[in-house]
Amino acid sequence: KAVPNIPFQMLLRGTNAVGYTTYPDNVVKSFVKEAVKRGVDIFRVFDSLNYIENLKFGIEAVHEAGGVVEATICYTGDVSDPGKTKYTLDYYLEFARELVACDVHILCIKDMAGLLKPEAARTLVGALRAEFPDIPIHVHTHDTAGVGVATMMAAAEAGADIVDCAQDSMSGLTSQPSM
Repeated sequence: KAVPNIPFQMLLRGTNAVGYTTYPDNVVKSFVKEAVKRGVDIFRVFDSLNYIENLKFGIEAVHEAGGVVEATICYTGDVSDPGKTKYTLDYYLEFARELVACDVHILCIKDMAGLLKPEAARTLVGALRAEFPDIPIHVHTHDTAGVGVATMMAAAEAGADIVDCAQDSMSGLTSQPSM
């Protein structure tokens, strides 16, 4: 109430809540309800291994509490490299379909290691936008490889609705790319 029209967001690791261990279901659900009550609006629900059952639990907890679900695809590999066979475009599209089936509000691509290159961002975001034209797409990366600005521009050009960036003095390397 003190800060109107500014949505607050937090990360939620499914059954791990905000920790690195699994918590009982009732603890996670109570935590999410309290977070909504205290002003958290958007929950970026993620699992670093893209384990759908862990994500489904977090998504359900946020739905029950009345929050906005930003379901996350954790990115690794390189979808622009045809020689890569595990984390392919088809892998990410199928995973996104599973998330969308959970009635999520936003899809997020979370590039935790800064591996997402401009061409891969263009490919992945473009494919997601084509398949899910009405769901907002949010892209988050770290500038570890130094190509974050170009990656975010490619993501925006391909149809991303939101890209994360940082003020110049606080950007780069393990932070987000510069504005």
